[in-house]
Amino acid sequence: MVSWTELRDLLGRAPELPVVGRHTSVRPRRDNGQNWPPPSPVRLSARFAHRPPHDWFVEYDNGDVSIDAWDPEDGRRAEDFPAGLDFGPEFPWDLDPSPYRLITGGPGPVLAEATAVAEPTPVRHDGRDAWAVILRTPSLACPLRVVVDAGAGILLAVEVEEAGYREELTELDFPAELPDSRFQWNNAVEAAEEAHRRRRDEVAAYYDQRPLPVPGFWPGGLDHAEPGVFDGDLATGLLAIDLYNDDAPDDTPTMATLIRQRPNTPLFEPGWVSDPQAFVHHWQDGTWQWTLALWGRPLSPDELDRVIDSMPAN
Repeated sequence: MVSWTELRDLLGRAPELPVVGRHTSVRPRRDNGQNWPPPSPVRLSARFAHRPPHDWFVEYDNGDVSIDAWDPEDGRRAEDFPAGLDFGPEFPWDLDPSPYRLITGGPGPVLAEATAVAEPTPVRHDGRDAWAVILRTPSLACPLRVVVDAGAGILLAVEVEEAGYREELTELDFPAELPDSRFQWNNAVEAAEEAHRRRRDEVAAYYDQRPLPVPGFWPGGLDHAEPGVFDGDLATGLLAIDLYNDDAPDDTPTMATLIRQRPNTPLFEPGWVSDPQAFVHHWQDGTWQWTLALWGRPLSPDELDRVIDSMPAN
């Protein structure tokens, strides 16, 4: 058997080998305190590659790519050393899940002050030997469950079930080395970004000569709004529209994104739409499923009904 203290010490060791795998997170969204809008978790997934001590490549399923390669000649930077697993004062809304803090973050403030509810138990996580332990910590009102890799000394999963939060690592591999090209903006990465830009430009050009499917009703009116294509795909009908209304009256949304996509497809939630502090409404009509993300406050049930009823016919 192993104690929680021993596992916490194990987490303090920096990985020695490169690691590749998948990082997945599920987070709750903010509501108005009365379960409105209805729950719709934020789900993000990304492939990643890490080369100790500080090189990272992360490719999200929505096509976004992040590369952070450290040049020793630049010296040591504070941001190269994550603070470890931590939760802010507004947990769970300000969570920022990432593979960084699970692999290289060490115990962090939350785990440093945690005490085990019971002794760790041996488990298997995605084919790997690990230890699971339920913790109590002064900064969280709910129990925190962590799964620690028995050999690598990294966090394989972190979960607060009562809050609807979970992040985990799967499909892990520890190659002997990773080439420099993995952490460079190579032709493949640039080609993917260029293809995305062309697709978005094609959609914008298409709707430059056609009306956008925006609602006829909007709280505070749309007289001064400037709807514009944010993203899309002519082949599938995917369309994301930004709705800005800087002259909107007080307590009415000034920033929103309306997304149309085929039914029964994974939700398209780019950029700030995937921020759990955004208020998000979902509905379907006979042809499309729709997502409406707003900043500031959600629409009331009556406002949402009026927006849906005012949408142009398909």
